Amino acid sequence: MLKVKKIISGQIEVNCYVVYDGDSKKSVVIDPGEDGDKVIKEIKAGGFIPEMLINTHGHYDHMLSDILVQKEFNIPLAAYEDEADMIKDPLKNASALFVPGGVSGNPEILFSDGEEVRLSFATFKVLHTPGHTPGGMCLVFDGFVMTGDTLFAGTIGRTDLPGGSYEDIMRSLSKLKKLPPETIVYPGHGSQTTIANELRHNPYLGN
Repeated sequence: MLKVKKIISGQIEVNCYVVYDGDSKKSVVIDPGEDGDKVIKEIKAGGFIPEMLINTHGHYDHMLSDILVQKEFNIPLAAYEDEADMIKDPLKNASALFVPGGVSGNPEILFSDGEEVRLSFATFKVLHTPGHTPGGMCLVFDGFVMTGDTLFAGTIGRTDLPGGSYEDIMRSLSKLKKLPPETIVYPGHGSQTTIANELRHNPYLGN
C-alpha cells in the first residue's frame, strides 16, 4: 500500500513528499526544497529507500537541495521535458537571485505529457500543467495527486513570475478537474485537500 510522508523544507516551507510502499519502504522523493539535510535525516529515520528524485517544477525553493539528496542516495533526478533548462540554470530558477552560491541540478530523466512512469513499487501518470511555470507538472498516483504549485487548498499558483500564464494555468486546472472527486491533493505548499473540496470551495475551479 502506498503511503505519503510530508517534510516541510526551507524558508518558504515547501512540501517535500516521500511516496513509499508501506512494506518494502521503497520510495520516490518529490521536491526536496532548500533544506536537504533535514530531508535526508527524515528519509533515513523513516527507513525509506529512494529510487528517484522528482521536481514538479523548476523554482529554486523546490529544488535547491537536489544535488545533496541525489548524492546521498545515488538516485537520478527527473523533471518535465520543458523544465530541464530552468532547473539547470540558476538565473532562470532564481536561485542566483535569492541564494548566493546556489547550485542547480541536472535532470537525467525527462517526462512527457501523459507518460506512465513505472517504479519498482508503483506507477504514476504525468500531467503537464503549465501556468505557474512553462514545464510544471502534476503526478497522478492511485488515489492521490502531487500538484506542485499548480493547485493549492483554496487557490492556485501565481502566474505573474517569468514564464507564468493565467490562461495556461486555467487550462491545466481543467485536467485536474477530471480526476475522481475523492482524489487527495498534495500541494507544493500548505495543507492537503481533495478534488471534491476544491470543486466546491476553490473559486478557480468553480463550474
